[in-house]
Amino acid sequence: DRNLSLEVLARVLNREILLMVTANRSQDIDSTLRFAHEFNIKLILDGAAESYLLLDEIKAAGVPVIVHPTMYRAFGETENLSFETASKLHKAGIPVALQSGYESYVPKTRVVLFEAAVAAANGLTFDQALATITIDAARILGVDARVGSLEPGKDGDLALYDGDPFEYTSHCTGVVINGQVVSETPQ
Repeated sequence: DRNLSLEVLARVLNREILLMVTANRSQDIDSTLRFAHEFNIKLILDGAAESYLLLDEIKAAGVPVIVHPTMYRAFGETENLSFETASKLHKAGIPVALQSGYESYVPKTRVVLFEAAVAAANGLTFDQALATITIDAARILGVDARVGSLEPGKDGDLALYDGDPFEYTSHCTGVVINGQVVSETPQ
């Protein structure tokens, strides 16, 4: 009989795959870092609302962080989330990406761009914020050889805007997938 859960755990313990742990409170983040160190596990922190309190520890552990969505409601274990978390992690030299998250009442479109815009308004430059949802995210997930930036040999899908893509009033005017225009707004 196979036990898929144990098979995945074995792959984590053998460092074949990363373990993504959602931890928001600094105490939980610290415990996760100690656990990963003790068992020599490759780790990604997810959520990490209070990660700005443990910058030195996270940096020393060499652990990337996929930051909580800023649209997330700040209560319970996320009550101390900060719009500046991404910029503080970036300034500390910690690999960081942004996530959009999911809650049924949140609009489903442009949320990742909103998250990058909030990060840009709270300490990241435009280019740094864009990287958190493109190449930096691809690096953290280990798929940067194929996606995340526009380079020969990579998947080259593009969304074209009539203004700043982080600006809520900008519109997507065209989409290019594999070098082919698949959608465009007539001018």
